[in-house]
Amino acid sequence: MIRREPNYLYLTIVQLVTIVMVTSSSPLSPACVAGIVIAACSLMVAAWLLTGHRRELLFVALLGALALVPLAMFSVRRRAIVPGAANRIYVVNMVFWILFTLYVGLMVFRGILRARRVRSNEIFGAIYVYLLIGVLFAQANQLLLAGQPEALHFEAGRFAASEEIGDGLRIRGPGDVLYYSFVTLGTVGYGDVTPATPLARSFSLIEAVIGIMYVATMIARFVSIQISADRGGATQDEAVKSRSAPDVSPGAGAVPARPAARTGPSSPPGGGRPARSPGRPVRPA
Repeated sequence: MIRREPNYLYLTIVQLVTIVMVTSSSPLSPACVAGIVIAACSLMVAAWLLTGHRRELLFVALLGALALVPLAMFSVRRRAIVPGAANRIYVVNMVFWILFTLYVGLMVFRGILRARRVRSNEIFGAIYVYLLIGVLFAQANQLLLAGQPEALHFEAGRFAASEEIGDGLRIRGPGDVLYYSFVTLGTVGYGDVTPATPLARSFSLIEAVIGIMYVATMIARFVSIQISADRGGATQDEAVKSRSAPDVSPGAGAVPARPAARTGPSSPPGGGRPARSPGRPVRPA
């Protein structure tokens, strides 16, 4: 059950604004943190509009809270509260971010596939899911960099050095990883960021394939929905015309002929006088 159909145009604009805020600011700066928080809030709004089940909404809210709390902690306090726990906290935080983004993205994608007609809202919804795919792979790459810091090679002089946010934990800025994710998703490949490990190459390959297949799949789906809608409309028009058209079949509307009135006793087939009724007596001559 859907509370109200989301306006995907507004969600897409908000998502684009947050991407620009994150990619154009330094890691954990106020602008970067604000962009991440706004993006999380837009995901929560989309989930709230798409579901009417309280348990599902509480589950999404829990994922969002578990994703935002460590971010707020690292942005306020760069050192971990428990020494040596920064790496584990960061890994768990990225897992919650991936689950949060993936779950909401699947909710939006499922709603688009169930559409019975193609409108501008469905088109913007498909664009919104495309942006969420790029964000999702950026989060996966950040999780990969937590375990393999050299998984992605960033060209020196074009990107800032990794930043330390905990006891010995150095991470790349979310903007740098987000930039690489969308460059890979769009199969642009400028060459300033390249995968340097087999696992990173696998992630990049999967993201590039999904980016191409998603666009082709959504175009085919929208064409199929539009063709089905056109056929259904044509069938309904033909049914309405057949019901409203007058009946022009032969003999329709003709008045049935009345039987001729009898003016006297009928003559026998061979001619002559008509026969007398059997019950009437005969007078003698």
